[in-house]
Amino acid sequence: MNQNFDASYFDGLLKSSKANKKQVAVYLDDATVERLDMIAKLFSAASDSKSFSRNSLIEIAIEKFLSESETYLREELGADVHALIEEEKSKKFDTAILSSTDKGFVNTFLGQAEPPCWYPCRISDAREQGLKFIAIYRSQPISAITHYAKIKEFKYDPERNCKVCYFDGDPIKLPNKITLGSKDACYFIGTKYTSLKSLLNATKADELTFG
Repeated sequence: MNQNFDASYFDGLLKSSKANKKQVAVYLDDATVERLDMIAKLFSAASDSKSFSRNSLIEIAIEKFLSESETYLREELGADVHALIEEEKSKKFDTAILSSTDKGFVNTFLGQAEPPCWYPCRISDAREQGLKFIAIYRSQPISAITHYAKIKEFKYDPERNCKVCYFDGDPIKLPNKITLGSKDACYFIGTKYTSLKSLLNATKADELTFG
């Protein structure tokens, strides 16, 4: 056999892996399905840790195609797929949700102890460019998102040693507070990104669309 192939790729097939998945439909002819089933059977017999199916082989083939396509686009056309995905997300998901104690929210976000603002803002520069609004999940006893604010600018504050979000106008009360729903109390640890439309129409965190 004089065909060239990457043996390490096939060795990698035999190692176990796990990732979040979304279901899609793929239509194949009978001969292709027969080949997939036989290859899956042979790989399953050769592996000590993983069982294969036609679906898992399709997933692996797609991942290989995506990886090689990304390399080609980056090296030949100067296109960064991951950066472009982040750019698209920043356009669609224009609202950042951070978390706070209720006292910190009242004093800072609502402006009882200082002019309304928020910090620290752990938001990447790539996502910052597309953000228009900011909201805060308030921990117990409120355990909900109750207000949002329009973003004027992000600015690094050397005295606070962090990025601060300054508002364009006063904080705005949501039409409905957004409770955790089926989410646990730790869900909003770390920055989440959604859209203002989603925020205004939700009553539970389960109903928010994140990206």
